[in-house]
Amino acid sequence: MRPRSIARVPFVALVLCASLAAMPVLAVEQAGTPRPLVKAVQATAESGVVVRVKDVVVTDDVTLVTISASYSGESIFVNLADSDSGTFLQDEDGQKYPLRKPADNTWLRVQAGDTMQGRLVFLGVVAPDSKTFKLVFNEGKPGSDRDAPGLSIDVPLS
Repeated sequence: MRPRSIARVPFVALVLCASLAAMPVLAVEQAGTPRPLVKAVQATAESGVVVRVKDVVVTDDVTLVTISASYSGESIFVNLADSDSGTFLQDEDGQKYPLRKPADNTWLRVQAGDTMQGRLVFLGVVAPDSKTFKLVFNEGKPGSDRDAPGLSIDVPLS
């Protein structure tokens, strides 16, 4: 007796593997240890950007930071992640955790008059005993930059 169709087996296996590979990513981003904020935290840039940190969750592999970013400046939009290395978390020891840029908004672009809300994913885990970290947008750029303003927020954790 010959096997049915060998060509179908790899396709089914590939689809099943792709489906299974996607599952842990969703579970990792939804599960984790909440790190309560000591107080509500926000920062502003001269260009008209306001960023609020709403929540911090630490998983096995990443640190998730929920933010709200509003822009009311003179240009059409601003980018909060203008370069590959300029937006990151920095812990108390100076270690930097890079941003995993979201596929649907790689520049973290905020339109004038709009508010962007979402959960940012940073590669690596802030230590469980950390009391604070710094959230940095567009490192080295001035807050007055109309295209990609620099901004940093000290985030105290309890």
